[in-house]
Amino acid sequence: MRIRRAEARDLPSILAAENACFPRDISFPPETLFLLLEEATTLVAEDGDVVGFVMGFVRGEGGKVVTLEVLPERRGEGLGRRLMEALEKEFASVGARFSLLEVAVENREALALYAKLGYAKAAVMEDYYGPGDDALLMAKRLK
Repeated sequence: MRIRRAEARDLPSILAAENACFPRDISFPPETLFLLLEEATTLVAEDGDVVGFVMGFVRGEGGKVVTLEVLPERRGEGLGRRLMEALEKEFASVGARFSLLEVAVENREALALYAKLGYAKAAVMEDYYGPGDDALLMAKRLK
């Protein structure tokens, strides 16, 4: 398994992962993913094919994870953890001292992963994903 910076040629694989990981009503449209690929720090996990990716930005001393996605059939292999650790290193390398992310309150797998990585709940964001679909804002100090 290799983690590397994403390239324009990865867009079809990133779109496929987006569609496999999130329902249409909350997934990013292709145009948004194209812009994020151009502007965000985007890392992919591959073993011949792209099996997951993570996107994020740094502004000042803070990093912001936009999305983390691992194909459903590849979950449980530690790919999400490796992608997050690689993104956090990227954040720290440009001066970020903390990292933030949002996660659906019912996404138990993601909550467990982020807790293992050292993220703590900072706030509840009501209706973040739509009426009745709340998110947790989570934060972590970076080394």
